[in-house]
Amino acid sequence: MSNVSTFLPDSEVMMNGTSASSIVNWTTDGLPSVIVYINYVFLPVSIIVVTIGNILTILVMRTERYIGSPSSYLLILLSVTDLVVILSQPFKQLPFIDLVGIDVRAFNDITCKLYIMIRRLSKMTSSWAVVGLCIERFIAVWFPLKAKLLITKRAVSVYIVTVLVVIIIYTSVWSYASKVVNGKCNPDVYDYTDPTERTRFGIMLQGGTAIYSNVPTILLVTLTSLIIVKLSKHKKKRKRMTSIRQASPQQDAKITAMLIGIVISFVILILPITFLHNRAFLKQQTVYSEKSSGFNLFKEIAQLMEKLNYCLNFFLYIMTSKQFRESIGQILFFRCSQKYKKREENSSTRSGSRY
Repeated sequence: MSNVSTFLPDSEVMMNGTSASSIVNWTTDGLPSVIVYINYVFLPVSIIVVTIGNILTILVMRTERYIGSPSSYLLILLSVTDLVVILSQPFKQLPFIDLVGIDVRAFNDITCKLYIMIRRLSKMTSSWAVVGLCIERFIAVWFPLKAKLLITKRAVSVYIVTVLVVIIIYTSVWSYASKVVNGKCNPDVYDYTDPTERTRFGIMLQGGTAIYSNVPTILLVTLTSLIIVKLSKHKKKRKRMTSIRQASPQQDAKITAMLIGIVISFVILILPITFLHNRAFLKQQTVYSEKSSGFNLFKEIAQLMEKLNYCLNFFLYIMTSKQFRESIGQILFFRCSQKYKKREENSSTRSGSRY
């Protein structure tokens, strides 16, 4: 069995043949039952909210107002990856496995590897979509005269393709440790008694942590700090030069506020799970087999916070962007008006056929 459990497929709960009765023992070992109940409620709610929110976001990004913006590509990418993360969640939950009677990921090693790869790919890509948005905003704020030359659809497309290629290659190599054991799909199957194998998996784990959170967090904190400094200087200059309010700086400030909200939520909600897995690796602990009640409680809270990260972006868009709210209103109103017109046409057709 594995000595270090991989961080990306969170909550591989009781993957080694654990029965329903052991869940009761697990919760009574120190994990508050309220955490278990929260997880049961949070999963279906998050699936519904994230599905509706991200589909609406994609539709908004395809409207005339946003479709010409290179950043719309990144927002669509972020919506798709967040959606994949949440929709892939049920397949690894014990209640779902009990419901269907089989771990659907564990038909063979190939399906297991594919599932783990998709999970890792979606999570890592989501992180770098946020980094891409931050880079775009940094260039727009610090180099406004060159922004249109640097931030183009082609440049953003190259960035997205590069990110996807690098992550696909890395997750493909890392998938060597994803195998089916005792009818369950495990992401970290290797001989922990072999120093070479332990070192190899440790390198892959640390590299995955760097791609998923460490490097993105450093870039996001650095670039966001520089953006805030620049905007603060611009605000002071505008106050000295004129008291007239200008629309474009206000709009830039709102866009930046949305980005800052995304960055802050990313750092706060991802940092605990990153700390958890790095600590487990350094202590040579197995994350999902550790019996310490305090460790398990922190693990569950960290995983819940990580899931929450993939649910918040839609609400941040709504809170910080009037244009986004207006676009959603137009989409919903258009759908409703189309249905209303169709009903009116059908009723008028039926009434006309009577005469």
